[in-house]
Amino acid sequence: MMFPHDKLDWTLSRLERHLDASPDDVVARTEYASASLSRAWFHDGGEQWANTALTQARRVLHHDPGNATAMVIAGLSLALMDRLDPAERYLDQAVRIEPEAALVHLALGEHHLRSGDRHQAVREFEFSCRQAPDAWEAHALLGLLLRQRAAALGHPPRVLERSQYHLIAALQNNPSSTWKPRLILELSLACLQTGRFADAHKLLTKLVENPKHSAKARYHLGLVAMHMGKYKNAVLHLRQHAQERGEHPHVYARIAACYLQLGELRKAREACNHALALEPGHVEARYTLACTLLEEDRVDEAVRLFKEILHDAPGHLPAFREVIRIRRAARDVDWLVRALRAEVSAYDRLPHAIEDDRGETVRPREATRARIDLIIEGLSEVGETPEQDLLDLLALTTDEGLRARLWEAALDVLTGARARDAVRWLREPGRWFSAERGHEVVALARALPEDALKHGLQLSEEDLQRAAVDRHGPAGDVITHRRHVEVERQEARSWQALLLVALGEHGSDSARNLLVRWATEADPELAIAARAGLGLAGDPHALSALRTQARDPGSRATVDRLETALKPAAERAGYRPVSDDEDHTCATCGRRSGEVDHMMVRGTTAICDRCLATVARRRHELQTDDPRVVCALTGRSLVDSRAVYVFNGVAISEEVVEHSLGLAEREEVDRFLAGW
Repeated sequence: MMFPHDKLDWTLSRLERHLDASPDDVVARTEYASASLSRAWFHDGGEQWANTALTQARRVLHHDPGNATAMVIAGLSLALMDRLDPAERYLDQAVRIEPEAALVHLALGEHHLRSGDRHQAVREFEFSCRQAPDAWEAHALLGLLLRQRAAALGHPPRVLERSQYHLIAALQNNPSSTWKPRLILELSLACLQTGRFADAHKLLTKLVENPKHSAKARYHLGLVAMHMGKYKNAVLHLRQHAQERGEHPHVYARIAACYLQLGELRKAREACNHALALEPGHVEARYTLACTLLEEDRVDEAVRLFKEILHDAPGHLPAFREVIRIRRAARDVDWLVRALRAEVSAYDRLPHAIEDDRGETVRPREATRARIDLIIEGLSEVGETPEQDLLDLLALTTDEGLRARLWEAALDVLTGARARDAVRWLREPGRWFSAERGHEVVALARALPEDALKHGLQLSEEDLQRAAVDRHGPAGDVITHRRHVEVERQEARSWQALLLVALGEHGSDSARNLLVRWATEADPELAIAARAGLGLAGDPHALSALRTQARDPGSRATVDRLETALKPAAERAGYRPVSDDEDHTCATCGRRSGEVDHMMVRGTTAICDRCLATVARRRHELQTDDPRVVCALTGRSLVDSRAVYVFNGVAISEEVVEHSLGLAEREEVDRFLAGW
């Protein structure tokens, strides 16, 4: 650890007595300044103890002007008192004297945090963790900050995983008895936000025994129980929280949500009304009440309440989703199109981010995009929207991302309409089969039901005879009629071959079984189509069989192109983690698999976790701006990667670095939580 924590009052008293007897003892005075700062920073000592630490650090610097530790203590003390400019001067001096010291970078991180630069604060805390991996303070501060960052960014999983990793590192390094429960609480909340509900439950159950954290632990146990579908347990925990901490509207709103899930509508309404009596405008209580009214078939009242919520809180997506669901159920296409037009028209005029009255960051464009996606989803489920209505909206925005989304929506509508036609063909294959329609079926394969594709394969000789007459007219002689039948036979075989390929797009077990049967029982030409379908479904043996059948270089080249096209994107990217079970040599340092925790491998190129960790530490130094440089593992350049680094002559993309770091951190988190 970097500071004294346990028996802190006794330590401070002992050092005070010693300094009274030996006022010129610089070492003891530095220790006293450090203990005072620990009291101010980690143990709620406040400005009084920060001022004491500053005074003692200045006295040390009077006797020893080059004492970097005293400079850090002085700078941190000033930062804790929000005197950031003089704090920066002390810390700049400390960096010049000891640029690699963990304590210096810990102080810089706190200074950047209080200056509002959270990104740089994270980098400084990370550096401090690397320099002092056994110091719980750096891991604790970084873990807490990353959880705050995750909340501000919408809880991205990777940031939460990093928070969990550093909170666990802090717990493993013997934190002070006053900080350990707080770290457990923060870790449990990170588990809750990453969907590790059983782990969150284990951690929170331990905290129920701690008087200082009991009420908060019970509240979050209620949330965990809600996520796990244990609504009666959730009500019990939330009511116990209310008994300990008093009545709060958000607690009763969640109790109401539990009763709603249990189908106890009267109790749900009562809990909502209780919450609204405490806070008449409480959004979540009003939302739950509106959902309760919907369950009671009081649709008009529910819609009115949803509209009131959206008037007061335009970004409340659940209420907007319910309004869309009601309009979708009524098949009100005109209303949905008008709503979409209104949202798209307003989009370009909205700011990217603003601060609300509470100082929190609000992103109006993100909220509007989410509403647009909900409306488009509603329109696609109704399935009656003219694609031209969506294409007309392209003229209302200059945002390329939104324009692309509207274009995709128009294509989806068109796909849905064409898919309905294709299903009609597949239900009556004897009437509609043709090579041209077969190509359209392949293009629409993912939008078509598997059963319809299977039904479309069923063609009989009678179907061919009928098609020969219906499509070519009565023949004047038998020979002409037979020629017409043969033409339709070839159309039918093309149709069936293309349907077999389309079934491969579905890739289900039943589709594979059918394709295997056709590959073994059908004639050679249709067997080739069935094997192509199996290849599309991910069967490598089918492609090998096709390659064996290819008798000339042109045919083999066609199979090779087919194999390349059929590989999933992740397989084409090629890289994967391996352990020491496989024997590889790192391309950047020469280590073998058995010497490292894991390697990322593509083909014959491998990069070990240690080198990837080095790249992560030296990102700024190793980053390239050359768009021609391509990652050795993913094949990505700067065009399609956040960053590309060159380390010992090997190009490595940011995605590989993050994948490797995340893998190691997740393994550590899993081990810790499994043993809790």
